[in-house]
Amino acid sequence: MKLVCFIQTEMEQLLEDWADAALEIAPELRDENIRVLEDHARAMLEFIIEDLSTSQSHRESARKALGKGKDPISVAAENHGTGRLKQGLSILQVIQELRALRARVIEVWVGPGGLTAQELDELVRFNEAVDQLIANSVSSYSNQKKHESRLFEAMLRVTPDPSAIFDAEGKLLILNAPMAELISTPARDAIGKTPLELGLGFATEVQDAIVQTVMTGQCQRSEFRCTSPSGREFYFDCQLVPVFNDQNEVEAVAKTSRDITDRKKVERQVWRNANFDSLTGVPNRRLFLDRLEQNLLEAKRKNSSFALLFLDLDRFKEANDQLGHKAGDRLLEKVANRISANVRAMDTVARLGGDEFILILKDTNRDGAREAAKALLASLEEPFDVNSHRVSISGSIGLTLFPDDGTDADQLMHNADQAMYIAKDRGGHRVKLYRPWMTQRESDHMRLNRELDEALNDDQLEVYYQPIIDIRSGAIAKAEALLRWNHPEKGLLTPAAFLTIAEQGTITDRINAFVLEQAVASSLQWRAQGGEGFPININESPSSFFTRSLVDQWQTRLTQSDLDESRITMELSPVSLSNIRGSGFNPASSFGLAGLRLRLAIDDFGIEPFSLLALQELQVDSIKVDRDLVKSAGQGGSADRILKAIIAMAHAIDIEVVAAGVEQEQQLDFLSHAGCDYAQGFLFSKPLCRNDFGQLMM
Repeated sequence: MKLVCFIQTEMEQLLEDWADAALEIAPELRDENIRVLEDHARAMLEFIIEDLSTSQSHRESARKALGKGKDPISVAAENHGTGRLKQGLSILQVIQELRALRARVIEVWVGPGGLTAQELDELVRFNEAVDQLIANSVSSYSNQKKHESRLFEAMLRVTPDPSAIFDAEGKLLILNAPMAELISTPARDAIGKTPLELGLGFATEVQDAIVQTVMTGQCQRSEFRCTSPSGREFYFDCQLVPVFNDQNEVEAVAKTSRDITDRKKVERQVWRNANFDSLTGVPNRRLFLDRLEQNLLEAKRKNSSFALLFLDLDRFKEANDQLGHKAGDRLLEKVANRISANVRAMDTVARLGGDEFILILKDTNRDGAREAAKALLASLEEPFDVNSHRVSISGSIGLTLFPDDGTDADQLMHNADQAMYIAKDRGGHRVKLYRPWMTQRESDHMRLNRELDEALNDDQLEVYYQPIIDIRSGAIAKAEALLRWNHPEKGLLTPAAFLTIAEQGTITDRINAFVLEQAVASSLQWRAQGGEGFPININESPSSFFTRSLVDQWQTRLTQSDLDESRITMELSPVSLSNIRGSGFNPASSFGLAGLRLRLAIDDFGIEPFSLLALQELQVDSIKVDRDLVKSAGQGGSADRILKAIIAMAHAIDIEVVAAGVEQEQQLDFLSHAGCDYAQGFLFSKPLCRNDFGQLMM
């Protein structure tokens, strides 16, 4: 039987037998439909039948035997080669499939009886056809492989991300230009070297990832940070993929890297914005609370102690309003820097908001924390240079200790806050250590602060007036406006009982506005027949005196009213005078720009240091001699000499003098003979409500 007829007759059985052999050669084909698998081999057998059916001369046969024949190109063979490449088979498996097909046909066809000469010729022709299938399959497989390699190399060239292939030992086989640029080594010099040999900044991490990929045969994904030779920092998201050989062993590792430097910068910025104060750069409340919890865990584990310091700046509000908010922000930056410079690197400085800072001093006891807090206050006493202005502030510090005063974050922060408020109540610029009795005091403070806010809304605040007498005529020449609080439970309260609390909050400006409003209304009510308003002195709160916003408030109110602005005088202390001059803000000049005349008076004169030059610069109209000097007036002692000198000095620079706290005729007689202009005190009248003062004026 001719071989062609045999193949045609036994086609289905041959295909079935070959399919079993193919699955043993290539287990990867097990998921393929058996019919598709048989049709794949059917196409190759049909090529063999066609070749055997074509006549061939002895010359063509000889040339084919020498490898010089012109064999027809087999589409089936090309499909076999490229198809198996796409299915992941090796070139050896491609050849073994065709050899198995040949072996099955010969085994069944030859049989035990041997072959005739004609059958031997057919067998030779059959082997030649199979060899051609093998050659065409290998050629198509190789061409496709080369094509894919070219595409892969082109992809490596065009991708902006550093990519490379390493062998199983971690030596570079292929790398693209971005990878060569990253390692600052030409590709030809990098081939065959490991990351460690190339001296990469992240070499150890990459080498470990390659080893892990080879050992596990699984993909690895990691983020690496590296620094280029130029010093620039990069972050990469790297994926390492194993490459398997025919024995299913990892023969190489392909690494692709995606530059995530910009993403990392954004993530860092987001984290920083969430955990650091944008103005000062120190930790904010969120990061501080996290560090406090960490310190608590560490201190409990080590059986150690640490201190918590709550710091609130003194006189910051005045500086902020006098210099403007931008300068105030700059001052806060400088304060944060100075605080940070005066603690250890292991300590924490955080800003809670406004002018409040909080510190954690690690591994310290009560005495050590107290000394550190005092040193911190001393550093804050040094003037700050803000926009060419020398600004002097201070601070009030509340100090509490773990574990003596508390064992959890809330309790420690509460204790430090309480102690800080006590320091504020005592005049500020001091350190107060937490004591248990402060809990009740703090509660009283909070309650009074709430009640003061309600007092403004419920018209419980009232302005009283104490007359100021013209000593020469004995007539009431002017009055001082004095704030009083008609407390529903505690009765009539003077500012000494609540002003400190007001100055710690945001209510001070509202109180100032209220006093100014009442004083203007009273001045207009008591105006003389000539139409001039009655002169009234206002003693502003020291915490807010002469801020830009306060001056703006005065300008607006006096401009709107039908009142000569010269009828309202502002009183300030010598300390306020020094602070205003040091800040560079001149309220008198500011008023002058608006076409108004601001009258100023200095209160408590003769006790605190003062500057004669400042009196002239700020165009001060009058000074009020302190009551402690007036108390000893007329007794022939040093007080008399001081009072005479003050009066003579003031008159020499055209400043009027008011004596405060006059309670005896002897004092009044002395002041009259010394040339004092005005007197004020209980000798004439106590402070009166508006209606009573109006009756006194009649």
